[in-house]
Amino acid sequence: MAFKSEPIEPSLPPAPIQKPPVDKEARSKALKIVTDYRRATAWQVHRWPYDKRVAEDKTKIHLPRSYLAKTGEDVKNVWAGADLNQIVHQHYIKTVKIEDLSTDRMKGNFVTPDNISAERHEFLGPDPRIAGYFFDVDGEIHVKWWDSFLQDQWMDKTKWKFDVRLGDDGKWVEKDD
Repeated sequence: MAFKSEPIEPSLPPAPIQKPPVDKEARSKALKIVTDYRRATAWQVHRWPYDKRVAEDKTKIHLPRSYLAKTGEDVKNVWAGADLNQIVHQHYIKTVKIEDLSTDRMKGNFVTPDNISAERHEFLGPDPRIAGYFFDVDGEIHVKWWDSFLQDQWMDKTKWKFDVRLGDDGKWVEKDD
């Protein structure tokens, strides 16, 4: 016995979800809240870090020698399972060698112009804080700096910024530029 095939009606694709127009006042308020939070949680590099950031894979971290990396950067290997905050803290808490001070490697001490027992973090700005980390396309790590005295945020040789956008769930989410 043969069955008669029923005609199949084509189904229409679901209608696109209409996002409500972005309220500029709500967006600027959300951006201020996120900015204040990021700045409040940025830790001073010369103080002991209060949380852990564990590296998942072996990679490299770029550590600038001065503000906006004007005198270059040091690149260190990071092993899987290592605490990034501890690596950065240990690097910048070290005293600068006298032979490095006489070269162009270390210039522009913000804390002690006479370089008396100068530590590496003193060349980054008056109050350098770590606001986070950026992973580039090669998987290498770059430090996002926030200086509360200069009111400036920078990474390597450039300034960094971020924005907020409305997520799919209707909440504001961070978006790095």
